[in-house]
Amino acid sequence: GGETMGIHDHISFNSNEEYERSIFQFVQTAGDMTIKDARQHLDQLVDRTFSKNRFLTYKYNTRSRTGSALFAFDTGFRFQNGRERIFAYTLKNTRREEDSKKFYGLFIERETMLRDEIRSRQNRWHIGDIVFDSIDSMNDLLSRLGDEALYENWTFTNYPSKVSHPILKNYLENTFYQLVHQDKIFINNDEEKMLLNTGLIDTSFNELFLVCDIVKNSAKDTLFRQEYRSPEIYKSSNRVFCNYSRNAPLPVATFYENPGDLLFNWEIAQAPGGITIADEHIFRDNMNRINLGLRDPAIRFNFENPHDVSRCRQMFEGALKASLELSKRNYKFVAPQFWPATGKLQFLMPIYLEGVQEVKNGQSRDVLPPTVALSMELVHGQYIGTTILTLDMAYQNARLIARPDGFWLDATKIFASKAD
Repeated sequence: GGETMGIHDHISFNSNEEYERSIFQFVQTAGDMTIKDARQHLDQLVDRTFSKNRFLTYKYNTRSRTGSALFAFDTGFRFQNGRERIFAYTLKNTRREEDSKKFYGLFIERETMLRDEIRSRQNRWHIGDIVFDSIDSMNDLLSRLGDEALYENWTFTNYPSKVSHPILKNYLENTFYQLVHQDKIFINNDEEKMLLNTGLIDTSFNELFLVCDIVKNSAKDTLFRQEYRSPEIYKSSNRVFCNYSRNAPLPVATFYENPGDLLFNWEIAQAPGGITIADEHIFRDNMNRINLGLRDPAIRFNFENPHDVSRCRQMFEGALKASLELSKRNYKFVAPQFWPATGKLQFLMPIYLEGVQEVKNGQSRDVLPPTVALSMELVHGQYIGTTILTLDMAYQNARLIARPDGFWLDATKIFASKAD
């Protein structure tokens, strides 16, 4: 018989490494699955879907004004064995080469995050499946919640954003994803209300909840099943709230099972091969994050130049060793972060490419923030450095587990990299 068709017959990739990453993303989101099974399943699924054009199409406008589209389909698997579905999507291939295929790339995402991505591409303001008609109404909710909740810094001091409390928005989005995954969102069909626990408390230690309207008939297709609007903030003592909640328990989202998992194990890390770095991904795809984090422009790297790349790698290796030494002396130095895309715990290791620099201000001394944070995951008894994050990204992922109090993760000192 002839060869069965598969992913490569329908979709083109920039590199084999990019293809491998898609397969591994599927393995990670689905929980227990071998790479072999993942390849096989995706091959069959892509062939079935694309030979019959059975995908969901979402159009959006790009900067170049030409319309683009995202093509999504259900993989048939559930995110980390929960209720949330795992989707795959591909994009229209805009690079027309001789042998080029119609589609480019295969991306695997849990359904809440895929809806999120599509709404963002379509410029709709939203927090999870809670949709706002304008940025003003979203900012209004964020400001009110920020005022109600126990004080904490929800903005990066050093840069302006159109979103009034960007850290709080990120926190709520990821809390929403996790509540969906853990089946902790409460639906009151009689009142047509959706209720969720924000995980925040006010100064009197009352829990703060959001109560939203369920939008009737908002389901457009199998991916966009339900939208919510007009979120209001309630405390558990409120009589109207008690009426909506029907005394049902509304637990908080949890991001880890065992507090011991939050501690970075430097003994594993310092053993030979204890930390391996995903070279390609870090030193090819995310180099600009390093340049953004450098304070001295003279050090900036030209990543087109092989000499500069090897100089950067050497500095990176040295900085990593130094941070490992620091992590032995302070158990909070390497901060845990929650990675929503895979639902796994990771660790953030600060990388000081320019060395640890102190600033004296009168009597007080302060340590300047690191260049970037290296994100690491424990895989089969060794740490794999998967990517590097700018400090604003690092802070937001760490905030999901707890309000960071490490000396380098401080929202007032982070120079965030982009406007939003």
